[in-house]
Amino acid sequence: MGIIFAKRGITADTVVPRAAFRPFGRDSFDIRETLTPYRAQFISRAEAMLDKPYPMLDASVYMQYIRNGNRSNYEGLYFGRRNMLTTFAMAELAEGKGRFTDKVIDGMWHIMEESTWILPAHNWSGKPVTGGVVSLPDTFSSEDEGDDMKHIDLFSAGTGGQMAWLWYLTEDLLDRENPVIRRRLLSQLRQRILHPFYTYDHDWWMGEKGNTLNNWTPWIVSNILTVIALCEDDTEQRRAGVAKCLTILDRYTAGLPDDGGCDEGPGYWGVAGGSLFDCLELLSDLSGGAIDVFDEPLVRRFCEYIMNVSIKGELYINFADASSRPNPDFRMISRMGRRLSSPRLAAFASTIVRSPDICNLADAQSYRFYANLAEPIPEKQDYTPAHCTFFPDLQVAVTRDPGGMFLALKGGSNGESHNHNDVGQFILFDGDTPIFLDAGVEQYCKDTFSEKRYTLWAMRGRYHNIAEFNGAEQKPGGNFRAETVSYDEQSGKLTLELKNAHPAEADIASYKRSAMLENGVVTVVDDICLNAPGQVELRYLTPDEPTITGSMVTFRSGHKAVFDDSLAVTVDAVDLGGGKIAREWRRETMYRITLSAKKPVKDAVYTMTVSRA
Repeated sequence: MGIIFAKRGITADTVVPRAAFRPFGRDSFDIRETLTPYRAQFISRAEAMLDKPYPMLDASVYMQYIRNGNRSNYEGLYFGRRNMLTTFAMAELAEGKGRFTDKVIDGMWHIMEESTWILPAHNWSGKPVTGGVVSLPDTFSSEDEGDDMKHIDLFSAGTGGQMAWLWYLTEDLLDRENPVIRRRLLSQLRQRILHPFYTYDHDWWMGEKGNTLNNWTPWIVSNILTVIALCEDDTEQRRAGVAKCLTILDRYTAGLPDDGGCDEGPGYWGVAGGSLFDCLELLSDLSGGAIDVFDEPLVRRFCEYIMNVSIKGELYINFADASSRPNPDFRMISRMGRRLSSPRLAAFASTIVRSPDICNLADAQSYRFYANLAEPIPEKQDYTPAHCTFFPDLQVAVTRDPGGMFLALKGGSNGESHNHNDVGQFILFDGDTPIFLDAGVEQYCKDTFSEKRYTLWAMRGRYHNIAEFNGAEQKPGGNFRAETVSYDEQSGKLTLELKNAHPAEADIASYKRSAMLENGVVTVVDDICLNAPGQVELRYLTPDEPTITGSMVTFRSGHKAVFDDSLAVTVDAVDLGGGKIAREWRRETMYRITLSAKKPVKDAVYTMTVSRA
């Protein structure tokens, strides 16, 4: 755990006045010159949308989250509006002919007229944060300041960062049209972002009450720092705002494991470790380089996490709510490698370059977006991933062999952020071919973060590669956890005690699982001791329908799994329903293999080996 700023005695006293602020430490930031490599991209996209109206954000669509649990309909319109605005602004700033100016003004005006910048799923609407969301924001009511005046969520902060940049960059463009536009925008940023941040401490992501923090904290702080950096004129207020950010970031880093692991997985690392890096770049720029903690070992480990959980190509470990194809930002990672003096991370970034002639929009990470515009494309370097990597705090072990096999086993607890009930889960790939996989998570809806979360199939232990005893599924909560028995640095073999990962009704005296990959063969051993003879089931999720021959499973990928002949095997299809998981894995069905003890057992050691057939 690390409290970075307080430990080093760093304060906000070195924060420079707004007039002295230089984005990215540059004496001159010429947006038109910066956009030159991507000029054609933004102009062609803007031209294609010139006759397209901005999406309408209807109250009835906002209310769908409470009415039927759907959050994607409103979010699609909300983010579509913001992406259109940034596209038009970049096209006009790059071209400078006035063709897109009115579209920029219209987009800004629409966003300024929104009753709230907060998403329906995060709409606390003046209630205490511990209360539930309500169907519409009570914004700017006559009886209360309303939710935007008291609360900041991920995407109100993201909108604030986006709009702060547009306010900063469009002075010449818009003030000659009408200075009311930018004056009103500055007022909105003060009202919706700076006022609630300066005034209140009750939003959970601030950590004022000592609660557990996640990616919300650095992600939101990076955007608040952006607004302060670009828009706050009062130097003392700039320093007070930055001082509060330092305190909040220390609360966040205090909760990070020493091993630098991201318990939210690679899919969220970009807004956890990535957003922390954004904050550090901003703090450096805000202080003219005086606030510099890029040599902090914890920061380096947290940033290097992403290269250690890469499987191959687009694929990454996807425990919990993470995507298997998170598409990490190679420009940011290249910059990380340079600023953190990590040649291996810089080399890794050079191997994941995709579509270098396109700089994707990142409205909710706006400081990163503009830094990326100025970031050179990394030249290809040699990069060899580590044979074995172990995150002792996360209890995640990764092993690769020269032939392309990849194994990852996790312990941890069922109280982690974005958790699934999956302590003891492992995944196995050969190159980019999955053998045993983690399905991931469906499109977020109202049930995803509610008391119904663990009724969703993808969150349940029965759809992960874990064991179940006496019909008792794993349950959520930090008490359901693993203990590390041993880890061998040479072989990568991890052994976990999983007794406490299961509820009392599982009736376990001891349960150890170990997994290792050696010479192209994966060996998984389940050493089980129950208090009384009982039912044992071992389950595995695989992408294609396997063939069963006695005590051997043959996979379409050309691999085989051999298991103990005292176990009966059944296979059932898992219909993916055409949603996010189906799209991500590019199939409509997966298959669940269940190995069941043929008779009640008290003590047993089951060994399964997996290799190429």
